[in-house]
Amino acid sequence: MKLKKFAIRGLIIFAVVVALCMFFSGTIRTITTAKVKILTPRQGKFSEEVELTGKVVFPAAEPVKLENAKDVSLTITSVKVQPGSEVEKGDVLFTAEIADYEKNMDTLRTSYNEAANQLADLERKNSNLRLRPTDEAWAKAYEALTAAQNTELDLRVNRDALLAVEGLKAGDGSLPEGASDELKEAWTAHEQAAQALAAAEEAMAQAERYNISDDVRTYIVDKQKYQTQMEDYEKQMVDLRVLRSTLQNVTAPDDGYITEVNVKAGEAFDPSGAAYSFCPGKEDPVLRIDTSETTLTISRGTDVSFNSTRGGTVEGSIDATGVTSTGETYADVELSSRMIRDLGGSVAMLANDITVRVSYRSNDTTTLLPSSAVRGSGDDRYVYVLEQRQSAFGVNSLVTKKQSVSVLAEAGSLVSVAEDLSYMQVAYMEDREISEDMTVMEYVN
Repeated sequence: MKLKKFAIRGLIIFAVVVALCMFFSGTIRTITTAKVKILTPRQGKFSEEVELTGKVVFPAAEPVKLENAKDVSLTITSVKVQPGSEVEKGDVLFTAEIADYEKNMDTLRTSYNEAANQLADLERKNSNLRLRPTDEAWAKAYEALTAAQNTELDLRVNRDALLAVEGLKAGDGSLPEGASDELKEAWTAHEQAAQALAAAEEAMAQAERYNISDDVRTYIVDKQKYQTQMEDYEKQMVDLRVLRSTLQNVTAPDDGYITEVNVKAGEAFDPSGAAYSFCPGKEDPVLRIDTSETTLTISRGTDVSFNSTRGGTVEGSIDATGVTSTGETYADVELSSRMIRDLGGSVAMLANDITVRVSYRSNDTTTLLPSSAVRGSGDDRYVYVLEQRQSAFGVNSLVTKKQSVSVLAEAGSLVSVAEDLSYMQVAYMEDREISEDMTVMEYVN
């Protein structure tokens, strides 16, 4: 009897111990096992609104140089415009002064007077000299020859420079193949000048048969030299005066936009570079959106919107897409005059970045997942799907398995993948790091 009671008591104690072990083992398993949320992916068309950054760009803008001032030094006295300024033809953009203008004019004036005095002295010394008709004929032939020589030299230098630039040679004296239209024109002009020079040389050879004294020759040559010098100095003074008047008010060439300003008031400016960039008014600016940081395929017709400075919303659509020289993708929205006004004007737009909301909607049905479920980076993207396994003791458990996916689009909290996962269970929002072939438990609220 005592033995029976002892056995029963032992069985009770054993059952209690087993129950306690099972309880605590379950508790420990619950504590040590990662918890995840489980979702069954849905199929649908990816739709998302993302915010991207845009800048105003003037694709038709061209740099403008002060071609007539390339040989002088300038000081900018005032600047009337800034990047983005809308101008009309004739509007003053900036004012400038030629550095050492008075000094240069004095130098030219002095040189002119010296040549004039030398000519006057020559005339005085030869006041008794009377030119015969043959002397005057020789003088005209000499003057024509000198002019023809100068013209032929200038055009020959221009022709040879173009040949060098285009990498061509004219060894046999004929126009080489592959010449540009500009070179063809220069070649023809030099041929005509060479013919004129040959005619002038022939006329001079005829005139040399006249019996021209050395005194007359010297007088005619020196007189022409001084007269040519005076004409040259006078032309330089006129050109400098005209240039000064032009630069006192540099004006817009047409209606349009000033997109870049490279001059500053009070500073010197090198005219070999562009003074400003100009976009004709008939060419609309665009809002260029940087799309290099998004996986969305943004194409023509995609709707966009951005905030107006007046408190409203400006709506538009993508008109074109492209790639920069550095490989960055972009999308352009053409800006109408109304859009420019609503965005605060071209000056404000050009000075600041603009936040653009792009409304994207895919044309294809794909698997849609929360971003927390899609792991990895670059081309190595994957999710953890769950498999139900049963142990030898009949205990069911959830085990993770790595499933590679191809990301089609990603924005905000949503990811579109190509694979059909609608028949699988996907783990996400785990309470600790998980890995492949890891036992997990589902969150229980």
